[in-house]
Amino acid sequence: MKKFLVFTALLVSSFSRTLACGYSPYGEDIRYSICKPEYFKYAAYKAFYYNADLWGYDYGRDPNSYKLTDANILDWYNYANKKVSIEDIEDFNFNLSYTDVHSNSDNEFIKYLYANNKTEAINYLKIAKGCELTNESDDAWERNENENNERRSKLLAKIVKITNDEKNLYFKRKYAFLTIRLAYYSGDKNLIINIFESNFKDKKKDYLYYWSLFFYTFTKTNPAYMTDIADLMANCSEKRFASYYFFKSDFKIDDALKQAKTKEDIANVYAFVSMQKKDKNLEYLKEIYKNNPKSEILGFLLLRELNKIEDWVYTPYYSNYLPSTQYYPDWSNDKDKITTESLRNNSEHDRLYAQEVLDFINSVSINNVHDVLVWEASKINLQFITRNYTDCLKNIVSFEKKHQSEKVIDELKKIKALCITANQENGKAVIKPHIQSIILKYKDDERFIFALGRELEFKGNIVDGLALMSLIEGTTNENYNSDDVEWRGNRIKTSGNLAEFYRYFDYLDFVYTARDLQKIVNSIENTNVSEFQKAIYAKLYKDKDYLKDLLGTKYIRENQLSNALKTFKTLDKKYWDDNYNAWERGPYDEGYVFDQNPFYDFKHTKSFIPHKEKYLVTKLSVTEHLIKYINLANNVATKDKAYYYFLIANCYYNMSDYGNSWMMRRYSSSTWYGDNNGKESYIDEIEYRSKLKAAANYKLAYQNAKTVKFKALCLRMMDFAEKEEYTNSARVKKEFPEFASELSGCENLENYFKQR
Repeated sequence: MKKFLVFTALLVSSFSRTLACGYSPYGEDIRYSICKPEYFKYAAYKAFYYNADLWGYDYGRDPNSYKLTDANILDWYNYANKKVSIEDIEDFNFNLSYTDVHSNSDNEFIKYLYANNKTEAINYLKIAKGCELTNESDDAWERNENENNERRSKLLAKIVKITNDEKNLYFKRKYAFLTIRLAYYSGDKNLIINIFESNFKDKKKDYLYYWSLFFYTFTKTNPAYMTDIADLMANCSEKRFASYYFFKSDFKIDDALKQAKTKEDIANVYAFVSMQKKDKNLEYLKEIYKNNPKSEILGFLLLRELNKIEDWVYTPYYSNYLPSTQYYPDWSNDKDKITTESLRNNSEHDRLYAQEVLDFINSVSINNVHDVLVWEASKINLQFITRNYTDCLKNIVSFEKKHQSEKVIDELKKIKALCITANQENGKAVIKPHIQSIILKYKDDERFIFALGRELEFKGNIVDGLALMSLIEGTTNENYNSDDVEWRGNRIKTSGNLAEFYRYFDYLDFVYTARDLQKIVNSIENTNVSEFQKAIYAKLYKDKDYLKDLLGTKYIRENQLSNALKTFKTLDKKYWDDNYNAWERGPYDEGYVFDQNPFYDFKHTKSFIPHKEKYLVTKLSVTEHLIKYINLANNVATKDKAYYYFLIANCYYNMSDYGNSWMMRRYSSSTWYGDNNGKESYIDEIEYRSKLKAAANYKLAYQNAKTVKFKALCLRMMDFAEKEEYTNSARVKKEFPEFASELSGCENLENYFKQR
């Protein structure tokens, strides 16, 4: 037999996943960035984009970035007088073998060479493809390794002779590279040194020089090779990743600077150590600029520094997460707790560094840098970050006139909208008419729309802010992806227990008061709106009834029962039928349904109080009856006041975390959240967990009870509400010991109540 009112823990997931345990976003999922590298011509640096997850290993090519063509392909393209497409040359280079080099080939590049009697090129390509085959192992188990080595040695000797005999300098250098590469795989360091120093040292630094230099560096000892490695990093896109990967751990800046012979060498050394630097890098940028202002890599590193600052400032400011590359500190230490206040303070601190970088940009001669575009775009972004709104907007106008065809224009328009919105007085912020077209054009950019909504929210316009934040839900699929926006928040800025959100409804539910939500409901009730307002309020209009439900629920939490009733009455019968019965629940989970009456029933107790009134249990009907019973209980003319106090107490108990009607106060519930003092969670968290109103009304019922049996029951329920004592009641045992045994189980509860 079940013991009296023994409840099991309830955990449901309904309209939201707020406060739910499980996946928490981090890294690239939360990072904010406006000036992305792919908007500029830096595809050759993709392995070194600022990235929270993959430091130096993201070597895939972004199909949305401009096409990166190997220098070798471009060399052959020019050799063929641009009469053959790059795609055909790539097809041969990457997909075909030495057996495909013949006069009947379908490849346009090979057909061109035969048609134009390019015998030297044809012979070279046959040798080159043969070397590719030799560099591969024919046997995964290396059972024929001796045979492979012998074959490789013969081919190497052949190519050495061809290289030495070749008179055409163009092909001699190509053969020299083949020799060096094959010698590397054969482990012949002396041959690498001999061929490189004979054919490449102190000669023009084209791609063949750098490709050969890469293998040559393996023959040198640390630190002699460091300036060569830095040179490769700065000037050879094909070997940039490999040179960093193989040599980064042993690269020492002090040793490298001692080896540097030219200003360009010095700049390259600083560039090498900057490529994966996670912290502030401004001083190195200054050194690169001082020694080689025309450096291409300097523009990329400036952009990378900007991406860091965006992460350090935007990510905590908009999402209340730590920057994407930072790990969480020890939360057990109060001084290390992550709060909205501490996140904002850190963000403000990093804005000061943004000003330092902006000052550096302002100090350079803009016509003396390699890529003016990235410097100007970075300047605009930093002006927004440092809240220099006037100059930011002025420079956006100038940029748009000069660079209309650049992809980054789209991002600067978003900065323009953010800048105009942020540059308003607190309490008076609105969506300005001249940014409405920008919002509509980029409404599917979740992070932009969310950030704009946050700017409005921070300025006190929660109505438009939440409206924009609601739009991000229409841009996501059911499955989570890295573009989805998740953020954290709390009612208290100093809270160290931030809840996570990915839907505006959850956020509105958890953070804002009934008064705040009332403004939103009033706004969507207004029918005199523009087409733009209809667009940004689309989700709120769709959710209007659910928002009214939430508003009434918030009034319940705040003990404003008359306002709750007034709000619930604005919802028609169909809403209650569609959302609060066993068959229809709208967007709610199957656990979100009233299956018992909170005044008469308790979970796991088959019969308790006979139902004197029969009605469909909804938030509306419960609120109506709660107000009715409170009025009766407080009326001096009421003869059975104790009975109504008891019903009121039952209802308040059942509107708690252990009750059968927790949905009167929550959209999802568990018997534990972890907020012991209740201040950091929902506004009624203490009541929801502690059942203070239930205990108070059981006490009033006790005080007004006319029989000792009913008094004993009231005491039993007081203990249950206050102490969760399931089987025994200290109060009953002390005052009415004769009923202690009878009130310890559920077998005779129905009869017990009838005999009160």
